[in-house]
Amino acid sequence: MTVSDKTTSDIFRNAIEALKDPLPQRVWSVIVSLFGDIAQGERDQISGVALTEVGRLMGIRSEAIRVALHRLRKDGWIESLRDGRSSMHKLTAAGRRASINATPKIYAREPVTTPGWYVICTDRDLHGDTGKTLSNAGISLSRNSFLVAENKLPDTANMLVFRASPEHVPDWARSQICPDELQQAAVTLETSLQKASSYITAPPGFDALQTTALRTLIVHRWRRIALRIPDAPVCFFPKTWRGEACQQLSSGLLDQLPAPNLPDLETAASGYRHRDLSV
Repeated sequence: MTVSDKTTSDIFRNAIEALKDPLPQRVWSVIVSLFGDIAQGERDQISGVALTEVGRLMGIRSEAIRVALHRLRKDGWIESLRDGRSSMHKLTAAGRRASINATPKIYAREPVTTPGWYVICTDRDLHGDTGKTLSNAGISLSRNSFLVAENKLPDTANMLVFRASPEHVPDWARSQICPDELQQAAVTLETSLQKASSYITAPPGFDALQTTALRTLIVHRWRRIALRIPDAPVCFFPKTWRGEACQQLSSGLLDQLPAPNLPDLETAASGYRHRDLSV
């Protein structure tokens, strides 16, 4: 190993540690993030060997990769084909559709907002189908009031409806729109991304496996936040909201770590010693 190789290895190790999720990982969800990032195409597929090696670099055991793939096949996300002693894995048509639908929000460089929001109020607590419809369409502000985007307005007969253009949004409403758990997740992710950025300050020379591992952790942790952020105007978010900072940091890191092509990933995987051909 040359001095340059050692330096690259140190940078990678530090960046990986910075990006690891402090919460327990759902390995199946990490794999979904990986495929959604670099293998969304109809013909894109990744070998079990490559998945195992990327997982190992992220601190995920091969047994956990196997279990996650089994779940994803059962849930209709992944299909697998045998290729000699190993297997090739790819997104199903349903998996591709779900990944493609999520892509714009995950990779947007600015907050995604929907123009035109309305407050809907009723004279009673909502239960049953009507309550479920409003909850799915918007954000519950109280037991009988909802904030709903114009493009998701349901049948509002017998409801009080007015356009939301508030001069003041109280803290309790901001917390309903952006819960404490989501706010804290953004704060934690911002710290991780800042640490990773402090290590990856120049073209790092990572191989395809290392690049994929780093990208997967960045995309996965940001995805878990981004897909929960309502498309509401910025005035509805808490003043301490750090989601936009996370968005900018993750975009910047992904720019420094261009997605590898799949043949390079497979070549890099075949060069690593710790292989498990049974996935």
